[in-house]
Amino acid sequence: MPEPLVHRLRETWAEQIESGFILGDPTTPTETRFISDPASGVTFRLRWLPHRGLRTDTAALERRGILNPDRDELVLFRDPRDPSGRHCFLCPANIRICHPHEALVPLRAGSREWLAGANFAWLADNHFTVLSKEHVDQRFDRSVVAAMLDIHAQTSGEFRVVYNGAYAGATIPWHLHLHITTDPFPVEELQPDRAVDYPMPVRVFADNGSLETQVADHVADWEGRDPEHHRVNMLVGSRGGRPRVFVFLRDTRFTIAGNKGLMGGWEVAGDFAYDRQRGDFEAADLSAVQLAFAAIWPPAAGAAPYR
Repeated sequence: MPEPLVHRLRETWAEQIESGFILGDPTTPTETRFISDPASGVTFRLRWLPHRGLRTDTAALERRGILNPDRDELVLFRDPRDPSGRHCFLCPANIRICHPHEALVPLRAGSREWLAGANFAWLADNHFTVLSKEHVDQRFDRSVVAAMLDIHAQTSGEFRVVYNGAYAGATIPWHLHLHITTDPFPVEELQPDRAVDYPMPVRVFADNGSLETQVADHVADWEGRDPEHHRVNMLVGSRGGRPRVFVFLRDTRFTIAGNKGLMGGWEVAGDFAYDRQRGDFEAADLSAVQLAFAAIWPPAAGAAPYR
């Protein structure tokens, strides 16, 4: 019998910590603040994660052996659409050259082959980036929902699954990828009848036998209204051992929120990570959180609260 996926992921995460591939120490408590939102009943989580500030420090990553200092830049694949000319950080061949110590866990989900690699600039416990084995666009279709639900099921609901639409939190729009973690998200506290009170436009779908179809149709309707700008963030979480899918409506013209910066799937699900300006972390209150959400509220979703 093959080892269950959840065990392989947890063992790989522990091994990558032991090897020094992962920045910081995910086994120690994270400095965290909680902000309660009376309107939605959700308690937002704010965390100070200074290790993430090293993710763009090439010299530091090379010194630690996370990034191969002897990599051959000439053989790395670059998507011609990337205006910065960067190599694709998610192509398996590039990972083998640039991050030889990264362990990739193969899996099959939603009729597609994927590889899960521990995120060295982690946002949560057991945080993996799950990348498509093929270099295909970060474009939503029904197979994305199927894969997310499949991964959730294969891990017995222990792993949450996040999808960021291209230019809605996904920093590499030309390679399909997901994020998974065992950490619950604050939005999972949201009661079904309180979705309208959440400070982002969100629709919550429960497992009723047609979950995949309902979610796919809802996203297709939103993105079809404005294909150039409409995207989604999605989260597959758990409630009573059964999956719930949270679909957050996004607009590529509204992705930055003041001092918080880029707002992706983690943020819209109520989890705010800070890694550069500690003062922003310490000063944030409910008003600051509400205004951050208001800054990325898509106009087509109606009037934004708290402006």
